[in-house]
Amino acid sequence: MTYYIGLVALLLGAFYIWRSARHRQLVISARERAEANGGQREVDPTWSAMGFSFMPFVLFYGAFASLLLVAGYFLSDLKTYLSLFDVFGLLTLIAAYTGWILIRTFYSKLGLDLANG
Repeated sequence: MTYYIGLVALLLGAFYIWRSARHRQLVISARERAEANGGQREVDPTWSAMGFSFMPFVLFYGAFASLLLVAGYFLSDLKTYLSLFDVFGLLTLIAAYTGWILIRTFYSKLGLDLANG
């Protein structure tokens, strides 16, 4: 099973990175369309403030999950089940998922029409 978990985790991480980039692009184009149509470009400041206050918790989640994975790998017998490639893939997945959550929070689609992307 060595390398399969890492490969799947890398593929999922790449998927999350692609979804983050696509979501950011759709929100930016929707904001430009809203501004061109006379609407507001930005989301209500109270929603933005709530999203920004949530970011440290998401970053803490990513750092803590990564720390647990690395510590668990080096301090236990996890080496018999996972290779370094698997650990790298899982760390990539954690970082990509954390980035995905942050992009979805920072580029909120509230009040925007993303259908014409």
